Parts: sequence; structure tokens; C-alpha cells
Amino acid sequence: MLTGFILIQCYYTELQAQTLRNCSEIHFVNPSAPSGVYVIDPDGTGPLPSMDCQCDMTTDGGGWTLVLNYNHLENTDPALTVFTVSLPLQGLTTLGNDESTSIYWGHADTALMRALYFDEVRFYGITAGHNRVMNFTTTHTGTVSYFKTGKGSTEGISTNFTPLASHTTFLPAAIDMSITDRGNYAMTDYPLWTGSTYHWYLGGTDPACKRRWEVDDYPCNTPSTFHQIWVRQNNSLGLHSRQLKNAEIKLSPNPTGESAELTLTNIAPEKFIKTHVQIYNSIGIRVYPVVTRNSGSFTILKGSLEKGVYICQLVNESGTVATTKMIIK
Repeated sequence: MLTGFILIQCYYTELQAQTLRNCSEIHFVNPSAPSGVYVIDPDGTGPLPSMDCQCDMTTDGGGWTLVLNYNHLENTDPALTVFTVSLPLQGLTTLGNDESTSIYWGHADTALMRALYFDEVRFYGITAGHNRVMNFTTTHTGTVSYFKTGKGSTEGISTNFTPLASHTTFLPAAIDMSITDRGNYAMTDYPLWTGSTYHWYLGGTDPACKRRWEVDDYPCNTPSTFHQIWVRQNNSLGLHSRQLKNAEIKLSPNPTGESAELTLTNIAPEKFIKTHVQIYNSIGIRVYPVVTRNSGSFTILKGSLEKGVYICQLVNESGTVATTKMIIK
């Protein structure tokens, strides 16, 4: 198991440790962090405990948190497990295994999903019933909301997804039906569904088929299957971390204690006059420390800001000019 804390390298070779909320934050703070098991605290100072989670730091840029994992053995029909204060980990990734009595079997409930902060979902699935592979991502807002609340549906996902390199299934493009309001089973009960043909369905029953474990099929038997759903937070992390245009900004010291100096290069003096600083915490909420404009720089006072990673943006009337991370120790 990897360390449960992310170590942040300071300018003075000190190490600052903090528990982060999800794998996206871990990847943002340390882009070289490997895939594996980490400790996160999804709601920070809220009631949820810190917990182990499985992070995929390589697929499609990394930063994925595992929220559903079921490696199911053929001709069995174990009950699904809903996690409320922990997350499933990843065990074996090949077909033909029964992990139903282990920490590798289950999915997060809607309250835990809301605490994780995410705006992107990745489906992965394989079955012994055929050789197609499901492997795609989506930022479809209806699906994200459905998985967080259990209310609504995935309607619209069929035209709002990105297939990854190994993706060969008919779903989600072939979806022609949807089901609504499945609560804590939004991720397991027909989130992807082409009537009587291609399904994503875990542990269900109906009069015709007594046991239902399906990945892009409707076999009416129980082959070995492997279902996974991962989530990632982008809007306040990966997208905002990109340097824009030619302007450059630098914070010193960073990590910082009581104050930091934000200096600018490659920006004309007349354009600097029209800029201002905006700062956001790691979940995308704007915060308001005292910022003083100097000649060619800004001074940022820590004030009441808590320890953690912040997004510091230089903004003008046209939008964001440059972005950097600010670490408060």
C-alpha cells in the first residue's frame, strides 16, 4: 500500500503532509504519484472518516478514483454491497474470480459520491460472454448528477462520451432506453441500456432471466464479468492548472506561511494594470485573502486560509491570463 499522505516538496526541502479529498487532488499535487491505494478524506472536516481508495494515475491522464468494483464468477449471484463510509479497492482484474466476500466487492452510495467531488465518469467492463471491451469516459452532466443523487437518469450519454483506445462495445452509443431514480443503485441498474440487446446490469433478476450480470449483452445466463466505474475531478483542478497565453506568474515562497509574492513576466505594464488575482480552493470555491497590488507584483496574505492547495489565477477583462498552484503550510 502506498503512503496515505501526499508529500509536498518545499523550497527549503521541508516536507508538508496533508490528506486530500480524492485521487484527482493527489494527482494534481504530485503528477508523478503512481497508481495504487491511498488514504483520502472526501469531505475534509465533515463527518466522513478518512478511507482507503484505489487511484488510477495513468489512464487518460490519471487522477481517477474507483467507486464501483465487481469481479463476478460465472454461475453465481452474490448480493451487491453498498459502501457508505469506505470505497471498494481493486483486487484481480482478470475474469473468472469470485471477490464477493472481500473489500474488492461493492460500490459507493450517493452520499459518498457527492462528497468525492467529480465531474467526469469512466466505465470499464469485460465479460466471458464475448470479447468486446467497454472503456469510455463522459462528462455528461445528467449522468454525473444521477450518480451523485440517485435521481434522474443517464439519458443523453449516448452522444456525450469519449471512447478510449480499447473501447469496442456497442454501448453507450447504442442506448435507446433509460431508467430513472434508482437511488444507491444508479450505477448498477441499467445506466446503459438497449432494450433486450445490450445492457450494463449487475445482480438483477427478471422472469425470463433469473440472474443478470451483463456487459454490453443480454445473455440470460451468468458468465464471469468484471465491472468498474471510476470518477475524476477536472473543473477546479486539471483544467485550471494549465498555463494560458504567454504570461508567466510565480509565487515565492511556495509553499507559503503568512504571505507570498506573486510576480509576473512577459506581460506589458499597461496590461498588468488591468489584471487582478482570483484564488480558489481545491474544490473550486473562490476564497478571498487580502491581496495588495505592488509595482509589477501582488502580495497575498494567508489570513484565515487553511492548510492546503489553492488555485491562483491572474485575470483580466478577457479571462484568465495565467494560473499557478499555491500551497499554504
